[in-house]
Amino acid sequence: MSLNHVSLTVADREASAAFYGHYFGMSKRVHDDDHLLILADKTGGLLALVAGQVPGPFPPANHFGFQAASAQDVRDLRDRFAADGIPEAEFQPKGPTRVQVFDPDGNRVEAFAF
Repeated sequence: MSLNHVSLTVADREASAAFYGHYFGMSKRVHDDDHLLILADKTGGLLALVAGQVPGPFPPANHFGFQAASAQDVRDLRDRFAADGIPEAEFQPKGPTRVQVFDPDGNRVEAFAF
């Protein structure tokens, strides 16, 4: 069994779609109607975005992550986040290398590599 998708309630589906598409490769729209936008990446991972009242950001320990190919890819992505003014929550430079940032709704999302 493997994880198939994550679903988030978001304030602005297009802003969230742009964020996840630009930074995490979730750019293929596989479903889009008045209720639900589902994005896919090249590996078949899915992210469902539902417009609505955002219940608040995840608690600090809660997040979901994207595995990068290398630690350098994580550092490069961190540089992109910084250049674009994306707020960083945490950075761990070694074993595993990871960076957590806040999405447009304040949820923590992570990029990591072993």
